[in-house]
Amino acid sequence: MLEQKVVNFEPGDGFSIVGAEIFVDEQDYTGVHIAANNLSEDFTKVTGQRCNPIVKTRPSAPPARSCIVIGSLTKSPTIQLLKEQGKIDPSQIEGKWESWITTVVHEPFEGYDDALVIAGSDKRGTIFGIYSLSEQIGVSPWHWWADVPPKKQQQIYALPVTTSNGEPSVKYRGIFINDECPGMDSWVHEKFGPTFDANLYHYIFELLLRLKANFMWPAMWRGYPYPGRSFFVDDPKNQELADTYGIVMGTSHHEPMQRAMNEWSTTQPGGTWNWDTNKEKVTQYFEEGAERAVPYESYFTMGMRGEGDVPMTGGDPVKILTEVLSVQRNIIKKNYGKEDGVLQLMALYKEVQGYYEKGLVIPDDVTLLFGDDNFGNLRRLPTEEENKRSGGSGFYYHFQYTGYPRCYRWINSNTLGKALHQLQLAHHRGANRIWVFNVGDLKPVEIPMSFAFDLAWDINSITATTLPQYFEHLATREFGEKYASRIAKSWYDFNKLVAIRKQDHIDASTFVIQKYHESDNIIARWRELMGETQAIYSYIDEEHKSAFFQLVLHPVKATYIFTQVRVAQYTNQLFAKQRRNTTNALLKKCISLMDADHDLFEEYNSISDGKWNLMLRQPHYGYGDTGAEPSRNMIDGLCYVQTREDSNPSVGHMGIAVEGIEGINPGHINEDSDRTHPSRGGLEPGVTLPFITPYGEQTRYFEVFHRGTQEFSWEARPQYKWIKLSQYQGHLNPRDDDIRVIITIDWAEVPTDFDAKVMIEIIGTRDGYEQVHMTVRNSRVPADFEGFVEESGHLAIDAGNWVTAPYIQLPALGRPIAGAVTLPLDTDFSKPDDIPFLKYPIYVFSQHDNTNLELQFNITLETEKASRMQYDVRFDGGAIKTFRLTEDESNADNLPKNWATAVMDCVWKKGHNLGTVKKGSHTIEVRFRSQNICLEKLLIDLGDLRYTYLGPPQSAFVKKGESQAVNVIGQLDSLKIDLGF
Repeated sequence: MLEQKVVNFEPGDGFSIVGAEIFVDEQDYTGVHIAANNLSEDFTKVTGQRCNPIVKTRPSAPPARSCIVIGSLTKSPTIQLLKEQGKIDPSQIEGKWESWITTVVHEPFEGYDDALVIAGSDKRGTIFGIYSLSEQIGVSPWHWWADVPPKKQQQIYALPVTTSNGEPSVKYRGIFINDECPGMDSWVHEKFGPTFDANLYHYIFELLLRLKANFMWPAMWRGYPYPGRSFFVDDPKNQELADTYGIVMGTSHHEPMQRAMNEWSTTQPGGTWNWDTNKEKVTQYFEEGAERAVPYESYFTMGMRGEGDVPMTGGDPVKILTEVLSVQRNIIKKNYGKEDGVLQLMALYKEVQGYYEKGLVIPDDVTLLFGDDNFGNLRRLPTEEENKRSGGSGFYYHFQYTGYPRCYRWINSNTLGKALHQLQLAHHRGANRIWVFNVGDLKPVEIPMSFAFDLAWDINSITATTLPQYFEHLATREFGEKYASRIAKSWYDFNKLVAIRKQDHIDASTFVIQKYHESDNIIARWRELMGETQAIYSYIDEEHKSAFFQLVLHPVKATYIFTQVRVAQYTNQLFAKQRRNTTNALLKKCISLMDADHDLFEEYNSISDGKWNLMLRQPHYGYGDTGAEPSRNMIDGLCYVQTREDSNPSVGHMGIAVEGIEGINPGHINEDSDRTHPSRGGLEPGVTLPFITPYGEQTRYFEVFHRGTQEFSWEARPQYKWIKLSQYQGHLNPRDDDIRVIITIDWAEVPTDFDAKVMIEIIGTRDGYEQVHMTVRNSRVPADFEGFVEESGHLAIDAGNWVTAPYIQLPALGRPIAGAVTLPLDTDFSKPDDIPFLKYPIYVFSQHDNTNLELQFNITLETEKASRMQYDVRFDGGAIKTFRLTEDESNADNLPKNWATAVMDCVWKKGHNLGTVKKGSHTIEVRFRSQNICLEKLLIDLGDLRYTYLGPPQSAFVKKGESQAVNVIGQLDSLKIDLGF
């Protein structure tokens, strides 16, 4: 994960390089000189002393006794001389791609005692070696972009070691700045002017090189100010500057032949971007782009889509693209001497992948750039035959997206456990020529970008189980060692929470309030994470506070506020249905939280003296059914109850609500409404709790609320003494918060095999009387059973907690805290019947017919049409049944049936009928027959499985001899519903 250290900050065997001359040959690449100058400035930032001087000709009487020698094998006479003299041995990197060695040489030249030599195999190898030294002396790659201060050091010593950094795992590694309006767009206009010019791009190019990236698709938003971004004409210096720095330029997946799509709008007014009807002008447009790019290192995007990143119009798309490619290849031959005279890729994005699979022939030297589904799920992987292509293959992968079924554009919503699994799979299958990451506005996705380029540089540097260590490495680099482990845990916990659902995709009704404590648990996790990050923020030194706010605190606080808004919004709607007085407090809370969201935006604008003003301007509330981005933040559906009037006398002032159900026709007067004193007949289910057993969740609750204008007292009377309440009586004024009463059972006092409905009376002093019902089942499993036990009409198993070889756990992947389970990448799937089953022993307490087993899989896609993703299910040793993970659906994008729902839910939900399940022990077995299958959760409906977004928490697991153990959650104190912050 970490490169070998080449410097130290304590005296030892090495020599001091503070103030040492930095020698770079005049003949070497300009990009190397730029990086060397940055290194000199980095020494000043770290040490506070004068710059290490840049020397291009060795003086006869050196002012320093040590030096840093930098050069490329291909351009530096000095490096060649040191090689010829046997003072360095670059054999490990000669002829390699972007590699370098760092070594100490004694008496390199006359008058010098020691030299730290950085020799690169090529231009970028040398540059990466320079920036690697910068990072090791204490300058973060994000020092400018995230205001990370340099680590102050008085002395820096070169260690007497030789290190060799081999070729990267992925040859071309880059970003696509996309959908940059209104955030980055507004920021650039304020800080740099009306165009994305060289003054801006030099910061981006330097960042990429410091991250060991080498490629870029530039910003290209079509919009304000008209016509939008055009990298090649907004500033004629842009392309030349990229080449000088060492950044290979391309154009996005739908912008062919090195031309920004916005150029068409300005150079061809009134022209139609249609090959069938405007072939001559489109060809001329292609020619101009190719001619302009000749002097520079480029990676051409080939083909053609419709104007504005949509499918093309016209007749036969395969025929059209075949002709387009032929014309484009002739243009390249004309300008570069041969058809493969410049790097080329074909973006198989959305419908273009379908054209390829229908027979579109793509020249062998053109890189196949496969795409994800815009949400981080690989759609296609290269076959064995495709891996033989000289052009290789790569991936276009999204960390941000605008489009169907809904955008995610605001802040980082990426779970790196998912990206790790998919990207390592892509590399394993041969997609290693180029990786392009859609980073949106760039600024909010610092952590995913660092991760992506570290993985692309060394695919084995991060594993499913070392992601926490990777976060600690990042935290140490950015903030030092003191709080690194705590910061790393904050990042990891954030990743696990956003894996539940992307922020922009959370609606008011997403998380369920009254079942399985779902929304309470999610809010509690965010609250705990928020408390921890704020605590670290209060401790961390002042110079790191801005960077910590940007990289750690803001994403947590912003998402915590957002999630609270959605839960408060739904709670307001639920309480309004029940006509609670507290409805209006939730309305006010929603408005306050919306203001808090904007306050946080303004706080971000003010950090670092306003350096990042407007960067996070993207609206994130108010997505409609179309999924299009909102123009301004807005929430709807807020409710107000008239609390100055009483409810109908038929229902009275005192209201009772129970866990698990909103009520029967809540808030309305029902026929025979006198039954609400107490609720009877068809209304009784509205005040009936989920049943309770000695296994699993050991609490239930009911709430006493006010729905009138007069104060009252209340008293609760359980039917049996072993029914324990957190509060037996209380008093409510019309403006008081609701009271949640926690119910627990003293199982030691419950009669053996007790199985009956019990009752709790709640009596109000004014006009209230209600009966809460709950079935208590004192059932126990046999002493010789070991496994999962039914609770409250269901069973739930988090698959990541129960992994047996050859399966492996992916702890950072998926919605459950336990992660997911999958098979290793090197599994032999040629004989799937030889792969073992995962086994889950269960125990149920009564017979159930048509029992449903739901398997929840992390959403992945079939990556080749010739091989379906399949898995087996076996129940109680019976017949093995094989299922497909996804179902075909005929549409332009060739995505599976129900994809739009699953991609926002982050899981596939697959139902299986187990038939009649009798009382007693059983075994469920699951086996994967294919790669890229990741199981997260098993849910078994035993008569009372209630829908929630995540499903119920994992059921109790008992061990042999411990079957009488009661999984008691400690009795809780009475809880007032939190209506504040």
